[in-house]
Amino acid sequence: MTPTGTRSYPREGNGEYMKFGVGLPHEAGGDFNLILDYARRAEEEGFDSVVMADHVFFENEVFTTFAAVAMKTERVRLVPFVLDGNRRDPATLAHMTATLDRLSGGRLILGIGKGVWNEAYYGFDIREPVSRMEETIKLLKRFWAGEDVTHSSRFFKFNKAQSLKAKPLQDPHPPIWVAAFGERMLGMALRLGDGFITQNMPPRLFKTTLQDVVTKNPRRASGFEAVYGCMPVAIAKDREEARRLIEPSARSFLVRHAKRLCSELGYDEPWSNPSEVPQEAVNECFVFGTPRDIESRVDEYLRSGAGYMVFQQVLPIGFDSLEMLSSVLSRFR
Repeated sequence: MTPTGTRSYPREGNGEYMKFGVGLPHEAGGDFNLILDYARRAEEEGFDSVVMADHVFFENEVFTTFAAVAMKTERVRLVPFVLDGNRRDPATLAHMTATLDRLSGGRLILGIGKGVWNEAYYGFDIREPVSRMEETIKLLKRFWAGEDVTHSSRFFKFNKAQSLKAKPLQDPHPPIWVAAFGERMLGMALRLGDGFITQNMPPRLFKTTLQDVVTKNPRRASGFEAVYGCMPVAIAKDREEARRLIEPSARSFLVRHAKRLCSELGYDEPWSNPSEVPQEAVNECFVFGTPRDIESRVDEYLRSGAGYMVFQQVLPIGFDSLEMLSSVLSRFR
């Protein structure tokens, strides 16, 4: 492992290159070696990072998994994509992330969101999740800096919490990517983060989102990572086969986000079930198809301003798909 003691994470400056992350398998059927093998193969294939979502109902927990992956890889960065900050208090989270950053040689990027789908496992009610997330990020930075923390709010109370012994290896801390759709979350990403993550939207909407960020804070834009998440991507020798693979999750996502996306995409009424989602919306919002199709779509996002593209899951699941996707992406690196 090669330590990286300082944070250096700008976008590639000439607009012709992009970095890529890929998701580790959600389920391994109890065979943890499959996850480690996948991470090693992703590194060999040239991916810049491996990512993992943070949900209780997945087979493995993200930080424990990344600790094992860090010991079996040397270069790829480790990205929770994204962390549910509600399930760990800020002091515990600061300790875990600082330890993982040191263990990995400074390879952690902290993707963080307001949390979804895990409410039944919290054991307490979550109110004002966006405000809670903002406070979590602020407290993380204080703990990472080695401060003695005294803090009292409606979310957290710390009374002279002594400084953590484990500071992150990266200086001043690991990069923070904030999962953001709306104006408020984008504003938070600009104030507190080093990049923003958005997912499953057409290149034209990604471009306007990024332009909005630049307009509001042009001085931050040059060092601010614009991350586009494909959740999932499907690649096959036949476009219709790729479409068949991606449609169930694509239609489900579009229904869950219909209230926001319908107006943005130009539809009059939100969809209430997957069968109502027009094929055109799937085509616009998701990346799938033959290797040539994938190459064309990646180029669209690159030209729309994306500097980092993350494939949360590659369909069909397996090493062959990972290798095929890597060969397509090689010209963008």
